[in-house]
Amino acid sequence: MLSKKERLSRKEFNRFFSLGKKNNSQTFTLVYTPHPTFHASVVVPKKIERSAVKRNKTRRQIYDIVRSHQKTEEFSGVFIFLIKSNIIKIEHKDVVVEVHKIIKKALNN
Repeated sequence: MLSKKERLSRKEFNRFFSLGKKNNSQTFTLVYTPHPTFHASVVVPKKIERSAVKRNKTRRQIYDIVRSHQKTEEFSGVFIFLIKSNIIKIEHKDVVVEVHKIIKKALNN
């Protein structure tokens, strides 16, 4: 899980969501905004998974992948991950690869 200072408040979320550029993949939509510090947020809608336990598990997994990738690569910016329904069908190792690809794509644009 990310530390509280690396997560977005509701007010910050709304501001960066409207300012950011959207990058799509099969399992995510990433809204990226350049920023001098690192912040991230993961949104798992109820439409994808009705159970809060499973939604929170998915959210924690994505936070963990992003945190570990950020520690190795040392990048900054605001990343908002909007999860799509395909994530249920994909294995964890494929999700890790997908997250790395979409982050790299956002940083290069």
